[in-house]
Amino acid sequence: MSVKKLFIGMDLHKNSSTFCVKDYDGELVASEKVATNKSEVLGFVNQFKEHNLSLAVEPVSQWYFMADILQQAGVDVHLANPLKVKAIASARIKTDKIDAGVLADLLRTNLLPEAYFSDKEMRMWKELVRFRLSLVNLRVQAKNKIHAILGKNGCISKFTDTFGKAGRVWLAELQLPEHFRNSLDEYLATHDYLSEQIKRAEKNIEAVVVGNKLMTLLTTIPGVSYFSALTIMAEIGDIHRFPSAKQLMGYAGVVPSTYASGDKVVHGRITKTGSRWLRWIMIEIAHKQLRCKRKPGLGWYYAKIKKNKGSKTAAVATARKLLAVIWRMLVDERPFKSPLEVREAYRKNVVR
Repeated sequence: MSVKKLFIGMDLHKNSSTFCVKDYDGELVASEKVATNKSEVLGFVNQFKEHNLSLAVEPVSQWYFMADILQQAGVDVHLANPLKVKAIASARIKTDKIDAGVLADLLRTNLLPEAYFSDKEMRMWKELVRFRLSLVNLRVQAKNKIHAILGKNGCISKFTDTFGKAGRVWLAELQLPEHFRNSLDEYLATHDYLSEQIKRAEKNIEAVVVGNKLMTLLTTIPGVSYFSALTIMAEIGDIHRFPSAKQLMGYAGVVPSTYASGDKVVHGRITKTGSRWLRWIMIEIAHKQLRCKRKPGLGWYYAKIKKNKGSKTAAVATARKLLAVIWRMLVDERPFKSPLEVREAYRKNVVR
């Protein structure tokens, strides 16, 4: 008896998930809605364990967990790109059953637009950087609450950093009504607690980066911190999945959109497709280039573009150039060299 291949579409939700199972010819084998937990999901899938199973699922909050247990059960899991699936198979009538059927059909006809299925290690990297960023955002909220209290009481800080050493002395000595004073002290305590948590998160990030060759290479780029290096690698994953630097730029969404009709070609704003996290961190690094004095990076390039087109355009253009540099560094596994260093090395070789 030959082993039959089945294609499963899984419409994953927090509390319940809908499955649609079809054979190679598109005939419906099964359709069922089950609770989204390990036992129920495996109970449904194991009905077909004598067959070769391929499953398509869109990335929602719990896809990590479900994808891992399905792979352990021997299912070939594919991660669908939700935006492209919507573009290919949008419908006026939308139900969980229809969505699961669409995923199964796209998978069996080899038309499924797939998103990058990162491994467990890379997912851990993403969690580390996003945890640190969430703590920073919470601390910003605490600072905003403190500034609001100061504003309500007409207190104007004269310090560059209100939360620095001198600023904290000033905050501690402020004479405020009791309820404002209590709130201020509690927010300051929250700020200090979050600061300690951020330091711990940064130590965890540093430990991962220092132990990874490619991430360590990225830190040789001016303006790239341990946090930046880990964010970049967590989003890129295996650099060899990008055959060229242009494809990496496209993945970051920093390439201009293009509209072509007949002999007319129009370039518009950047596409902003792909990884928003990679795009965000590259723009942040680009803005830092002018401040890198000890070891110059691409500050000269940023300044040249900024002079004619402004800081926003300069940041995007510099981010693109940095991604080209990063692609070459990771492919060749070599550290960053500024244009000045390259020219000097070339001059010495010529002299010899």
